[in-house]
Amino acid sequence: MGRKKNTTPQFQQIARSTRIPPLVLDQKWHQLFPEGGKPKEIAMLEQKLNKQLASQGGMNNELKELRELKERLMRNIVVNMDEIGEHGQETRKLQEDRRLITEINERLENRRTDLRNLQDEMEDNNARLMAETMRYCYQIMNRNEAERESLAAWIAKMRTELKIKIIRKDTIEDENRRMYAFLHDIFGAQLLEAFDLRYEDEYKVTG
Repeated sequence: MGRKKNTTPQFQQIARSTRIPPLVLDQKWHQLFPEGGKPKEIAMLEQKLNKQLASQGGMNNELKELRELKERLMRNIVVNMDEIGEHGQETRKLQEDRRLITEINERLENRRTDLRNLQDEMEDNNARLMAETMRYCYQIMNRNEAERESLAAWIAKMRTELKIKIIRKDTIEDENRRMYAFLHDIFGAQLLEAFDLRYEDEYKVTG
């Protein structure tokens, strides 16, 4: 088969240019490894990605809650606009709502930045995990291919030897039958029986 041997840096370069969903969420990816048999580097990256996925979920929930809170506060402001005084002065409640909205906007922006940074880290770790997975699998496939070629050569050799031995076996049997037939013709059946030849049953001349 002659597979091209790849190195981890080459795999990483390819992996970084290929965006794929997190490998740890793919059940087929887990089936590439024997149970409890992931290499150390792969197990470490898997653990990192699992933690990052949990953090991503928490951040997304927090962003959702902040957006919902902001919407409620904005609705409150609209509803309570009639509370603005004669000189355009807002009530303390409206001022507090606006302050909270400003604070929420800052938290939303910070969380979005955190989320983008986390997603960048996850893509990097996922690319590293893809590269390590490819390296691991190709090592096994290369070892398997070397063993397959060795077995194929052994099988071919055994087939040749088997054919030779089958031919030799048939030749021996033919020669023994021929010699027994000659002995039978020369000395007769009674004399052969007197010698109690072991070939009698197998090579006995009938008819």
